[in-house]
Amino acid sequence: MSAGPAQDPNRGSDREPVLLRRGNLVVTRARALQVAGVLVLLLLGAVLPYVSLVYLNDASEQVTGRPRLFDAASLLGGLDPTYLPGYRPPVRSDYDLALNLAAAGPGLQQIGTVVAALTCWALLTEEVNRFAWWFLHLSGYPLVLAPVALLVGRVLLGRLDVGVGLGPAWVPGLAAGVLVLVASWRARGRIDSYSAF
Repeated sequence: MSAGPAQDPNRGSDREPVLLRRGNLVVTRARALQVAGVLVLLLLGAVLPYVSLVYLNDASEQVTGRPRLFDAASLLGGLDPTYLPGYRPPVRSDYDLALNLAAAGPGLQQIGTVVAALTCWALLTEEVNRFAWWFLHLSGYPLVLAPVALLVGRVLLGRLDVGVGLGPAWVPGLAAGVLVLVASWRARGRIDSYSAF
């Protein structure tokens, strides 16, 4: 009885030429490009300005903050609305809601960025670790949903006449989320069958 055609050791399960083979690590061009694309997009999302916000500093001077990803959530979520120019006390709850929704955007992108960066290596393996695959796949959802919260918060802040603008950092974060979801979904056929960590 024949077990089927012998697998070429110079090709991965997706029939592409292998660039590097070390045990379960089987790097093909497509896998390397997927992982590199995810990492580059995540890096761009972390280093580009995320938002711009006009607020009053401790000396009551009007300043414009342009934080990057990992500072944006703390600025938007940690800012007392009384430090916003044109603050109106009767609608304090509207300010709180708008700031919290806007802060949820970078917060979600932070979670997705860290988890995707730590688990995207799983795409390079011939048998994808089930545990790593789930974390990688699930990290795509906060990356894709982050702009929704950010944009809703931006609209609400605009209605309150708060000087807030969007930076470009959410765009590569969204693209990274889409790439993570597509790449992890395509790799689901390579998930290990023995459920080992």
